[in-house]
Amino acid sequence: MKRNTVQNTGVNPKELRELETLNVKETTILVNGKGNKERYIFISPALKKILIRYERIKNEYFKDKYYNPNYYFLSYKGDLISHVGLDNVIKEAGKRAGITNKRVSPHSFRHFFSVQSILNSMDIYSLSKILGHSDLSTTQQYLRSLEDFDLIQKAMPSSPLMNMGRNKK
Repeated sequence: MKRNTVQNTGVNPKELRELETLNVKETTILVNGKGNKERYIFISPALKKILIRYERIKNEYFKDKYYNPNYYFLSYKGDLISHVGLDNVIKEAGKRAGITNKRVSPHSFRHFFSVQSILNSMDIYSLSKILGHSDLSTTQQYLRSLEDFDLIQKAMPSSPLMNMGRNKK
């Protein structure tokens, strides 16, 4: 469940672990980032379905047990999930997905989110705001892995020659 939240929102692992239940709304999540800076993250309809399922499973699991209701994602003991615990959940999800040739970690999911956002036409300024970066150069570091082929594929739809005549009525 948690891996989809990282992969689908770009939230950093510490922000995810410390996510407060009251900050998860219908279509947004209020994230408390570094330096106590708050930002909102969009919940896609696909992620919303996953979160609803997670809440149902969590409520059933903790029905007659102690748990800390302040935090959204919990360890199996009902407390704030640890960094190692989150890492283990994500590594297990990677194994189940058959990912064996790449590093699987909370941070690699954030990196994946960043690259995919750019390849799907998000501008770097918006991405930087979503990731909670105060400096564009921090966001640019995530994008150094983009291959020339990826950039060519992204640039093709915006080619002036390819778009000639499209705006004529």
